[in-house]
Amino acid sequence: MAIKALILDIDGTLIDKRSHRLPASAVASIKHLRKADIKIILATGRTHYSIDKSLLSAIKPDAVVSINGAICQNSQGNIISDVKINETLVEDFLDWVRSENIEHAFHMDHKTVVYHGEELKKKLIKLIGHSSSAVDSMNQKEHMDHSVYNMIVLDAPLSNVQDFVSKHPALRYDEFDPGSYDIFNKSINKSVGCDAALKMLGISYSEVMALGDNTNDIEMLTKAKVGYVVKGGHPDIYKLGLSVTDEPLKDGLAKALGKEGLIPMEKNLMLLDSDEVLVRMNGSRLKISSLISLAFAIASLNEWMVNGFNGNFGLYISLSIIMAVMAFLAYRKKKMA
Repeated sequence: MAIKALILDIDGTLIDKRSHRLPASAVASIKHLRKADIKIILATGRTHYSIDKSLLSAIKPDAVVSINGAICQNSQGNIISDVKINETLVEDFLDWVRSENIEHAFHMDHKTVVYHGEELKKKLIKLIGHSSSAVDSMNQKEHMDHSVYNMIVLDAPLSNVQDFVSKHPALRYDEFDPGSYDIFNKSINKSVGCDAALKMLGISYSEVMALGDNTNDIEMLTKAKVGYVVKGGHPDIYKLGLSVTDEPLKDGLAKALGKEGLIPMEKNLMLLDSDEVLVRMNGSRLKISSLISLAFAIASLNEWMVNGFNGNFGLYISLSIIMAVMAFLAYRKKKMA
């Protein structure tokens, strides 16, 4: 049966974990799949509100599964399924982490809220890639007014995490970074959210290809007709015995799709779409060009006020115009991507 949908983990699979860069080969490959009407589903441990908008703009997914499957949204961002953590379990979690002074946070329906732990906040911001990904709690009571989908701890001894989870059979844990753990509903994994997405799209797992690099990808990888593990992931993921492909910046996605015959296997992967450029997650080229243009404009104004049209006025205004043009071209390229 032909592949009709591609399910992709984000961090370490679609984008590089450290630089948060999305390679041009991935964008070009997905554009090629769209021409064959193959649907794209993003499945991530991230929250839906922390996924970079430039990534969503570049990929244009048909569905997004977030918080390890707790939430599934359609292409318009409407929630089509979600599973919250019971309020009593949240209170038991708070009693535990407070008694052991463990840094902790919650993925809620509106934000990731850090109740205790500056180091945890720094780690979350580093992993997600932007400073708005985690905020400090205002009153330690946000969980009373908002739905909780995931509970997070940092530097908690694994035995303590296991002990807490064993006392609460409805929960499970997953190590998302060395020494850092997600604790969430046992019934939830990425495939639960993917089930909802596939049902909405009218597609079965026998028509799915999936790629992932961590233990939270196991269920969706094993359910898919074709599963690929990305190099650089969690050691346990390789025990599945699935095919392995390269990291994102080594064109891992394009290579896997080419191996399965879903895209052409050109030597130069960039030939898939001649207008492709490397998509940077923070739109840095546009921002930097705009800021430099503004700086030179201010410098030229200052020079004019001091020396009139003499001195460096002509140089500064020329440089300001040049950088403004570069910013405009970067904006056009971003819109066309």
